[in-house]
Amino acid sequence: MEILLPPKKGAVENVKLEFEHLVVVGANGAGKTRFGSWIEEHNYEKVHRISAQKSLSMPSSVCTTSIEIAEEELLYGTHYVDKNWLKQYGRINSRWSNNLNTSLLNDYEKLMILLHSEEYEKAVYFKDHGGERPLTKLDIIQRIWEDVLPHRKLEKRACVIDIYPEGHSDKKYNGSEMSDGERCIFYLIGEVLCAPENSIIIIDEPEMHIHVSLIKHLFDLIETERPDCAFIYLTHSMDFAFSRQSAIKIWAKSYEGNNWDYEILNEKMPIPEQLYLEVLGSRLPVIFIEGDNNSIDYEIYSQVFTGYTLKPVNSCIKVIQIAKSFNDAFEVHHIQSYGIIDRDRRDKVDVNNLVSKNVWVLDVAEAENLLLLEDVVKVIANHMGKNPNDVFSAVRKNLIDFFAEQMSSQVLLFFKEILSMKYQELIDFRSHEFSDVIKEIDTKYGSIDRQAIYDKIKDNFQEILDNDDYNGILRVFNLKNALLPHSKVCEVTGVRNKEEYRKLLITLLKKNDANSERLKDAIKAKIIMTPII
Repeated sequence: MEILLPPKKGAVENVKLEFEHLVVVGANGAGKTRFGSWIEEHNYEKVHRISAQKSLSMPSSVCTTSIEIAEEELLYGTHYVDKNWLKQYGRINSRWSNNLNTSLLNDYEKLMILLHSEEYEKAVYFKDHGGERPLTKLDIIQRIWEDVLPHRKLEKRACVIDIYPEGHSDKKYNGSEMSDGERCIFYLIGEVLCAPENSIIIIDEPEMHIHVSLIKHLFDLIETERPDCAFIYLTHSMDFAFSRQSAIKIWAKSYEGNNWDYEILNEKMPIPEQLYLEVLGSRLPVIFIEGDNNSIDYEIYSQVFTGYTLKPVNSCIKVIQIAKSFNDAFEVHHIQSYGIIDRDRRDKVDVNNLVSKNVWVLDVAEAENLLLLEDVVKVIANHMGKNPNDVFSAVRKNLIDFFAEQMSSQVLLFFKEILSMKYQELIDFRSHEFSDVIKEIDTKYGSIDRQAIYDKIKDNFQEILDNDDYNGILRVFNLKNALLPHSKVCEVTGVRNKEEYRKLLITLLKKNDANSERLKDAIKAKIIMTPII
């Protein structure tokens, strides 16, 4: 679908753009809403715009009317006999109260009237004429809404929507009592379904009131339901922007008077697009981390580094690559960036090399080991009414015993990892003849004293064990999902299970008190930010 965009700053010509889905992303005050209203004004007949829902009130019940009247009231804000006037001026004059930019749309009641009117008319037709039971827009809303919120069920009655928790139909409550998120999801689905065929649907702040974990699934379903329509999203949420992976992205930089400074982004940018988007709406420094939005890394670091934008990028390799790319482009975006990765089996030389590139390294083998830091264990123990010293002594002994059992296998794993990294460093062969390449391989790889490497690792591990070095164990012991169970930290603290222990740590980190600061300080102390001497 083709639309007109406003001229870019310094230009006079409007921009024509072919698109299916478009995301306009930028900081608050960058003119995104006015950008959307400009598009509506200049592509008038094609557009159905849904404003940001600052205050969304669902009526407890409505009265039905004719489909024609209900549709006109929703789409144009009024019902009028002169259809030409309605289509040309009704939306601006009535729906937007002569102010496309700042009028706050609150048309939930009009939406509900249209939905229930259609439900009523189709039910009457079915009663009188029979045939296959008609599918209504309320049916589709119910299907999508319950798919996105499987713990809740919708029930339709005459001009009323009821809600109840799954499996508890005896606990119904009126739809007007839904949470902001539940109400907003219902509204967005309904507005999109009621848009005219082949519309350009503009949604302002689609992420408002909706949990980040639901966004992608919800809008995937919405877009699938309306393949005839093109979607434009106006957002400052980088999570939302990232969720629309196939959409064209526009960076709204600033707005002055009637001029926008914006840039249509493309995949050939030196910085990966999704990461560039992550920080467009914020001037905070960014930290790239391992995992995803549900990982322990993100949960902990988002509480510890509150003055930063955090962006999970899955693997440590990506963290290193992206942090470098982003720092190389500092003169373009002027945003300071860092990375945080697990120590895994990196030696001091490797750690210092990474730190010099603004990639911080944990001083524990993996992020999960942070859950066993002495201060973390003691704060949680105290919270649970246990003696912190007794609890930590038990955890410490259990972990040392487990390390002793696993030491031989851990030494071998450590050795193989170090050897693999050293081989990888030497893989850039310069020779051009087969015989010379073979000689080069033999020379380079033969120079590696594998026995000395193994012995050094073994001696280091033995020293850790001989000294009962608890912090040393956390630094080198890399056995995913095994340390917490074998430390028996849940049993001795009285926390039900590993997941509850993890949740409790995050809860305590969120509190603005002395224990919260103690936990944050303990975690920060285990992040190497300057070279090791």
